[in-house]
Amino acid sequence: MSRSLSQSSFIPARQPFLYLMIALVSGILADRWLQFGRPGIVAAGLLAVVGVIRLIHGRRELWASAALMLSFCVAGALLATVDRTRVGASRLVSLYESRVITPDDPVELTGRLGAPPEPAPGAYYLDVDAETIRVLDETIVASGRARLVISLSDEQSQREFANLTLDYGSRIRVLVRLERARQFSNPGSPDFNEFLERRGYDLKGAIKSPLLIEHLDEGSRNVVLAFLYHIRLSLMSAIDARFKPQVAGMLKAMLAGNRYFLDADTEEKLREGSTFHTLVIAGLHIGIIAWALLGGRSALRRRALPRVFVCIVVLWAYAIMVGLAPPVTRATTMITVGLIGPMLFRRAASVNTVALAAFVMLTLKPALVADPGFQLSFVAVAGIVGLAVPLADKLRRVGEWRPTSRTPHPPACSGPVRYFAEALFWDARAFEAEMKHAPIRYRLPKAEAARVLGRVRIQSTLRGIVLLVVTSGSIQLSTLPLMALYFNRVAPIGVLLNVAAGLLTGVLMLAALGAIAFGALSEWTAALLEHVVNFARDILVNAIVPFSHLPLATFRVAHYESWHSVVYAMYFAPLAMVAVLIDRWEPIDRVFPIDQIEAVLRPRARLAAPSTRRRFVLSLICALALTVALVAVVRPPVKQSAGRLAIHFLDVGQGDSALVVFPHGKTLLVDGGGELQFGARRTNSAMTQAEDSEGYPGDSSFSIGEAVVSRFIWSLGRTRVDYVLATHAHADHIGGLADVVRNLDVRQAIVGYAVPDDPEYERFARAAHEQSTPIYSVSAGEKFEIDGVLIEVFWPPPADGRRVTSGNDDSVVLRLVYGSVSILLAGDIEESAEDRLVRSRINLHADLLKVPHHGSRTSSTEAFINAVNPRYAVISVGERSRFGHPHPSVVNSYLAHGVKLLQTGRDGMVTFETDGVTVDVINCKK
Repeated sequence: MSRSLSQSSFIPARQPFLYLMIALVSGILADRWLQFGRPGIVAAGLLAVVGVIRLIHGRRELWASAALMLSFCVAGALLATVDRTRVGASRLVSLYESRVITPDDPVELTGRLGAPPEPAPGAYYLDVDAETIRVLDETIVASGRARLVISLSDEQSQREFANLTLDYGSRIRVLVRLERARQFSNPGSPDFNEFLERRGYDLKGAIKSPLLIEHLDEGSRNVVLAFLYHIRLSLMSAIDARFKPQVAGMLKAMLAGNRYFLDADTEEKLREGSTFHTLVIAGLHIGIIAWALLGGRSALRRRALPRVFVCIVVLWAYAIMVGLAPPVTRATTMITVGLIGPMLFRRAASVNTVALAAFVMLTLKPALVADPGFQLSFVAVAGIVGLAVPLADKLRRVGEWRPTSRTPHPPACSGPVRYFAEALFWDARAFEAEMKHAPIRYRLPKAEAARVLGRVRIQSTLRGIVLLVVTSGSIQLSTLPLMALYFNRVAPIGVLLNVAAGLLTGVLMLAALGAIAFGALSEWTAALLEHVVNFARDILVNAIVPFSHLPLATFRVAHYESWHSVVYAMYFAPLAMVAVLIDRWEPIDRVFPIDQIEAVLRPRARLAAPSTRRRFVLSLICALALTVALVAVVRPPVKQSAGRLAIHFLDVGQGDSALVVFPHGKTLLVDGGGELQFGARRTNSAMTQAEDSEGYPGDSSFSIGEAVVSRFIWSLGRTRVDYVLATHAHADHIGGLADVVRNLDVRQAIVGYAVPDDPEYERFARAAHEQSTPIYSVSAGEKFEIDGVLIEVFWPPPADGRRVTSGNDDSVVLRLVYGSVSILLAGDIEESAEDRLVRSRINLHADLLKVPHHGSRTSSTEAFINAVNPRYAVISVGERSRFGHPHPSVVNSYLAHGVKLLQTGRDGMVTFETDGVTVDVINCKK
């Protein structure tokens, strides 16, 4: 570990950009919360600047520093305000908000492709920079970028699209419906519109056919960008030609930033082991490329100017080629500063470099402050330079200590720490060789392990492994709250897996590039490298398998919502205290020349090192505070209305999902939403998005069960569901339950008819079997009680040995009775089942009805509504259902009966609470 790596510090004079960055971020966050007006911010900024000048002139340094911080805070607020309010009237998003563009009517969009068509399985994404739109025979000048997807489901459509010869810069005219991203109005659901906006997209749309695209001409384009885009597409084509699909999908993510071809099994295993970051081009990947370009460690020491210049140019070209995502920009900026700084001035301080990169990026794009990738990237690097690097350097100094005029005293640290450091860093063989020729010979009592490890020549290897574990642990510790907040996962095993993952990623990247490069020169060499890639990929993906069933190796956690999420920010306070203690820990006493003593002892220049006892007390306090913070992050309190029955009808788009929370805390999840599929199951959401007006941003890993249903349950502080019920095996009901069963601790799974030959049911049953969750069947006539709530099963009839199906009319129908209040959950039953229920003369009356089959006109007959006679009714349906749900006649029928009707797509999540006497109904968009 070089001395330059130890220069991280939290003293303002040494790390100025750390404090300026904190001030800038504070201003940006203040604007996001308070929505300042521009005139007031400008006035505050001018006052702050004037204050800084006057205080500097008056030599009041402390107050001048405070005023300077305030001025940068105001600057951050101003930048955020400008970024937030600069959307012009011609922008696509403004035209959408003013209803010039509506999701129900197609528009003729003319624009230029800002990048080549991005390939996905059976589809392409087009980024169109708008020039004009044509609506109702009126042409309107427009600006902004639209993200369009086109599904190519057959050879004919693929040929038609290829004949268009679209490329970066092509001007096109396309007929398409434009809309915002589909939002799910439940606590915990991600904001897909913010996701699109951070990536520069105003609206999205699905193109139904290549025939709706007209290639006008080849517009103007940047030659350099065109060249870089061509290299990227050529790289992806070469990867496809050389490697099998599963490996190719992983390499395209690692090398080209295209994650659409990842298979679900690879994603899940890497997420489970906290190694998914190996697929996201970031600091690890940029660092590997920089290491290869600089020729390894020897070149890093030489710092040859031509080599450094070439490295920087190639890194920035690569960053631009793969899209300048926040982690890529951060890593490239830091490496650039790290290479140039020592050549021009002095060795760049690590924390200062991280802060400078963040400062520059936030100045250019303040909205990045809310980007999970940006946050994770910088927090991970901050953990490395604030914890791992200084700790490793202090241990190195302890282990390498020998008496000199500058360091005459032995290290002031505990025996175990000293032994550990010497075992890793003390070079016994070099010391013995030196003593043979030294004019003054002496012996040092060093750890015997250092001598043994050096003799068998594994000391350097062990040292590297330990330092990698320390680095990995620092990353895991630093990113833990963000992983809990955004991904609801904690993976302690990732501390070990990431050591191997980093090395395997380097092997994968370099071997894959080598296989492609040698393909035309030596097929034998290329084939050998291909085997290396396949072997490394299998180890990386399956590294979690031996540990997946170990307790606490990897587990899902709940998260905080709204203002309660301040807990995640508070977590970093004790972590920063630990970093400060490491920075202040001086195990080696240095004796300075007499002419340096005055400079060292200047007032406020250097604080006195704390005593051993005081340092122990501070360390204990930090350890306790960090432990409390860890527990608070991992175990949020459960939200519960004691003594009340609550039913949350979730907004899952075109589907059903309702969480029942019983009076004493037990839970029942009825259905889990999902995506309706036609024909063969599609694994990539690009396909669904091309057909579904409620599509989501292109993310092959999107799942209703994970991102919507599980996230809502986690937002309640819960990691357990006592019962899950699949009313029937249609994808929009059972599709999300497989992920729920995998994500949460589920006690029992309940179905009506078990249909083993149904693919949707098989997927659900397989997930239940993997998690050792038993599946029980229920049928009409059964009754049971949970926490004082009577549950009656009205449908379906017992199978009695006959062959069963799982259609709409096979749905499980439940009636819940608590005190004098009753609720009827009617699944997707249609007219036939409704008629049989009415004629059975059972008591169907309910205060609340979950309307059957999403308000379809094939259900909700007059006789059924009269029999139930509800006060409230909830239709679980998408905001814009492609099936036309709910049907106007059904809506009118309920309204004619005086029923208060709510729709999840229109009103958001609907919550029904009762104490058995009174009823409260709350909707998310109220």
